[in-house]
Order: sequence, then C-alpha cells, then structure tokens
Amino acid sequence: MKLSLLFFTALVYSFSPLVHAADMKIYHWVDENGKSHFSDTAVPGTEEIDVKNNNLLSTGKKDSDQTDAIASELNIDDEDSPVITYQATITAPEDDKPLRSNDGTIDIHVKTEPEKENTHRLQLYLDGKKLGSPQISPTMRALNIDRGTHQVQVELLDEDGKVLAKTQVVTVHLQRTGKK
Repeated sequence: MKLSLLFFTALVYSFSPLVHAADMKIYHWVDENGKSHFSDTAVPGTEEIDVKNNNLLSTGKKDSDQTDAIASELNIDDEDSPVITYQATITAPEDDKPLRSNDGTIDIHVKTEPEKENTHRLQLYLDGKKLGSPQISPTMRALNIDRGTHQVQVELLDEDGKVLAKTQVVTVHLQRTGKK
C-alpha cells in the first residue's frame, strides 16, 4: 500500500508542470532596436499575451493566412514595426591619405550601425565600379590595384540585394613602386 501511494504521489508531481503550463502568462515587448521579445516575467512596457494552448502539433507548411492569423492574435503588424535605419562607415583606409602597398593591395574595413545581420552583404566599389561579389565580412581586400588616386565606397545590401546603406566615398592615394 505504501509503495502504491508513493508511486501515485510521484506520478501526480511529474504531471503538475503540465497542468501549470496552461496557467503561465506570456509577456511581449519591442525594444529600442525594433526587436520583439517574449518572456514569462513582466517588465515595464510589456503587454500580456493570451496564449491558447491546445497542445496541437502540425507537420504541414504554414500558409500566409495562418501566419497572418497568428500575427493578429499576438497584435504584431509589419506596418507598425519600426524600420531599422542602417549606417555604414569605412573605418580604414583614412580619407585622402597616401597608402603604400607595393603589391597594390587595399584593405577596407566597414562598420555598420546597428550591427548588420548575417543575411546582409557588403558590396565594394572602386572608382564607381563593382569590385567582386557581395560578401558577409566587414573586412574586404582589393588586390593588384594600379597606383594613383582611387575612390572607394561600400554598400550594405539585404538578402534581396536592396541597398540598406552606403558608406562615405573615401579617396585613397595608392603608392607602389614601378617595375624597372
């Protein structure tokens, strides 16, 4: 009898988190960078979300109607979401300074504010022409560039190739020794 009572008590305690999970409260807020956050703890400026826990699982693809319905339940609207404005700056090389590189290499370093996402790419322009293909790394290298004055600029692109930001144009005076 004591063993069955002990087993029953253990069984009840093991299922108690599932019973209380339906009573949990979820809070939603958007930070100053426009990112949505969810938590089980209320902080100033949060909105309580009514969660309907039906314990249903679906392996099918979600269509846009389902996504819209979920977004409307959570009071999330793409049009109300703040648009993130990016700024991009070339931090190296310095503008209008001579650069010594006998092999014609120019290293370009770009800083974005806020920090770019992994899906964003950077496109390098040299003298107004695309140089190479867009890349993820904020450090780029132009190789075998002729000596002389050149204009460098970088564009920040989203995953669809849309320009999110452009850097300032940096003038580089490349110095390299000539072949004798």
